Amino acid sequence: MYPINLILDDKPCVVIGGGEVAYRKIKGLIEAKAKVTVISPRLHDKLARMNADGEFTWINREYRDGDIKNYILAVSATDDETINHKVANEAKKEKILINVVDHLALCDFAMPAVIRRGNLLVTSSTNGKSPAMAREIRRELEKFLDNGYAPFIDKMAELRQKAKKAIPTFQQREDFWRQVLDEDILKLVRMGKIKEAEDKICNAISSFRA
Repeated sequence: MYPINLILDDKPCVVIGGGEVAYRKIKGLIEAKAKVTVISPRLHDKLARMNADGEFTWINREYRDGDIKNYILAVSATDDETINHKVANEAKKEKILINVVDHLALCDFAMPAVIRRGNLLVTSSTNGKSPAMAREIRRELEKFLDNGYAPFIDKMAELRQKAKKAIPTFQQREDFWRQVLDEDILKLVRMGKIKEAEDKICNAISSFRA
């Protein structure tokens, strides 16, 4: 497998199924800002509430051939093996990225366990071999990645622009960030001392100018 993060903002994605597993997939796609359509004759209670709030489009029926055309990504999360195979076959034909829950051989990609902290996205994956293990690894990582990282990443976007103006080449900037973003800076972030971490980086940028 080759790890990538898909940019799905306002991109049309479809989920076949409306149960508990489908809920987790739909929730993740919505968090990624995808434009989600759900095809299922029934919705889990959580999904029904989300649909009532207008979070996704619901097509209230079973999957039919041709349903996944015009989407860029599809997830099949049903207990019906016939439907799962139909969706996978159609996705291959239409060149649509497909994930069939618990059927890695039918998938173009595996969905990792995810940690979101603002613009920070951390994933853990076992290449689809053990989703339960991926979730446990995520729980371990969550102990270290608290919400303090989110405001710091927003601040880093500003600092990156300052560094671009002060440090002329890409390679020099790469070397600069490798040296500056050390354990001391991350320790300050974990302690919630965002301003102190920002000041240290600003001083480093100023020193480079000198």
